Amino acid sequence: MNQSKKPRRGFFYDLSQPRLLYANRQDYGDAKHERPMHGHESLCELLLCYSGTGIYNVDDDSYEVREGDLIYYNVGERHELLSRTDTEIGTYCFGFSSVKLPGLPENALIPADSPHVRASGSNFELLKELSERILDLDASDPVQAMLMQSLGASILLASVLVPATAVKMRPTNAAADLTRRVKEYINAHYTEEIRLEDIAAELSFSIPYISHTFKSVTGYSPVQYMIRCRIGLAETLLISSDLSVTQVATTVGYDNTNHFQTLFKNLVGTTPLQYRKKYLSALHGQRDQL
Repeated sequence: MNQSKKPRRGFFYDLSQPRLLYANRQDYGDAKHERPMHGHESLCELLLCYSGTGIYNVDDDSYEVREGDLIYYNVGERHELLSRTDTEIGTYCFGFSSVKLPGLPENALIPADSPHVRASGSNFELLKELSERILDLDASDPVQAMLMQSLGASILLASVLVPATAVKMRPTNAAADLTRRVKEYINAHYTEEIRLEDIAAELSFSIPYISHTFKSVTGYSPVQYMIRCRIGLAETLLISSDLSVTQVATTVGYDNTNHFQTLFKNLVGTTPLQYRKKYLSALHGQRDQL
């Protein structure tokens, strides 16, 4: 009796291909545009550092990043990439959906306990060439759009196969634990009015102790972290929607639009509308980054 052959299982376990949503080259240089703490609930991201050095913060972990490093972001994780003060960092950034790797949740690139930064090593030049090739293609042309998807899948596959050799910088002590708890509280309430008194009461520590401990671990105060979360969400709204600046300001927790624009420019280096225009002009793919 003939038995029908079972379909061969591919690397993407349901035989589907990941979908490249967007790609861009993040140049910083003199007009540095930071992308403060933010998260995505429907996609994952892969970044390749092509120049400079910096710090990658993801949830409670922090990593050194340098040229040639791959940076992995799983869906739902809060993250930010910061340049060093002496050398600006530059990256290729790719957003993916429909990523289904063996043994991992949908839109997860790496296991939860795996380092989020890995050295690409001998793969760097190939990954860099593929990245530039994607950015040279015209997404409005059907054939070139198909090629973009294939190249994106190639970059993703090559990247997840890179050995996990990075070392975490995260401190493992009481200060780190308190900082994690403060972040959890702020992450849940940052679009609301948050007072240090509320955090202190929730965690049963004094305001001075919380402020000092948090800054010693992160480099900025709890209030500054809240601002970074708000501005990070504002950037996402600016590039993924047509909301006005006033509407964005209100959504992230600011009733005074002028105050919001001042905070945005101080942190990002440009006005909200300038940021939207510059980011979208360099974007290849979809605006949706939620």
